[in-house]
Amino acid sequence: MATAFGWQREKSVQEWLFTEAYRFDFFQAVRLLELIFSECAPVGESCEPEKEPVHFSARVGFDFPAGEVHDLLPSAGGNAPCMVTNFFGLAGATGPLPAPLAELVLERIRQKDTGLRDFLDIFNHRLISLMYRARKVHRVTLSSQSPEQGPMANYLYAFLGLGISGLRNRMGKEMPDRVLLPYAGLLSQQPRSVVGMEHILSDHFNVPVQVQQFSGVWRQIEPDQYTKLGRLGRNQILGENVVLGTRIWDQQGRFLILIGPLSLEQYLDFLPEGSAYGPLGKLARFYAGQEFEFRIRLKLRATQIPELRLGKAKLGWTTWLKTRPAKRDSQVELSSDYRQQALSIQHSAPKQNSNG
Repeated sequence: MATAFGWQREKSVQEWLFTEAYRFDFFQAVRLLELIFSECAPVGESCEPEKEPVHFSARVGFDFPAGEVHDLLPSAGGNAPCMVTNFFGLAGATGPLPAPLAELVLERIRQKDTGLRDFLDIFNHRLISLMYRARKVHRVTLSSQSPEQGPMANYLYAFLGLGISGLRNRMGKEMPDRVLLPYAGLLSQQPRSVVGMEHILSDHFNVPVQVQQFSGVWRQIEPDQYTKLGRLGRNQILGENVVLGTRIWDQQGRFLILIGPLSLEQYLDFLPEGSAYGPLGKLARFYAGQEFEFRIRLKLRATQIPELRLGKAKLGWTTWLKTRPAKRDSQVELSSDYRQQALSIQHSAPKQNSNG
C-alpha cells in the first residue's frame, strides 16, 4: 500500500516525522524539531534540558537496529517530544556498560519499572545532545544561522580573498557576497581558468556560456611615452622605445563572453536595462580581475525575434526589420562597462532586410 507521506503528498513533513520517524536521518529529524519548536533553546546549548525542543532516550536492546531513530513520542503534559534512538546509549549492544546490566534494564522494563532506564537516559540525553551540537558546528545545513553568517562561511570567504569584513559587500545589493560561496573552489584557484568562468556564469544565470580568449583591445599610450623626433625629441631609440602612433594593440587584454542561445525574456534581462546585466558584469569582473577587459555577446534564438512595434522597440537592442520568420540567431555585442550604456552594439544576424 502506498504511503500517505512523502513528496507531493497532502500530509506535512511535521506529521510525517511524528508518524514515521524511523524513515528520517537522526540529524535531519533533530533539525526539523528545532525549526518546529523555534521558541525553544537549541539542542545541547541550554543548561536546562526541559527548555530544549526534544528529549533523547536510548533504546536498550541487542537486536540489529533498522534505523538511527526508533520512534518519536509526541509531547505530553507540556514536556518536549521524546526521541528514542538506536545508535547511541550507555546500555545495549552498542553501549559501554556490561551486558548483564542491559539485561537488568530490560527485565525491569518488562516488569513496568522504567526507573533504571530513565536514570541512564539522564546521561544519554546529554551525550546525544553534545554529539548533535558537535556535528552542527561543522555542517552548514544544521546551523541555525544564515549560510553566509556561520563559521563555515567565514572559512570560505577567506578562500575567496574576502576574509576581512572590510573587503565584503563591494558589489552592491544586486550581487551579494553569498552568491560567491558555492563557487569557492573555482574562485580560490590560481591562476583562474576560462573553464571556471564558463561554469560559474552558466550555473549562476542558468544559460549557455562560452568564453573566447584573446579578442584583443587597443591600449592608449600615455602622452609622455610618445615618440617625438628632433633635437628636443624623446623615445627615439629604434628597437627600444620607438612607438608609432598613440595606441598599441594588446592581443591578450580582452576576452569575449558569449551567452546564448537565449529566449526573448532572457535576452532582455541581459541588456543594460535588464536585471542580469549588472550582476553579470560584476561577477565576471570579480573572477577575471581588473587587468582584463571583456565584452558581452548575446545570442537571441531566431524563433524568439519579435516583430517591430513602434513605441516599445529600442534601436540597436530590440529592433529588427523582418517580413518573414528569421532563419538565423541574432547577436548583439555589448561593452564591458556595465555602469554605463553599451558603447557599441553590433548585429550579425538576421540581416535587416527582407530576409529578416
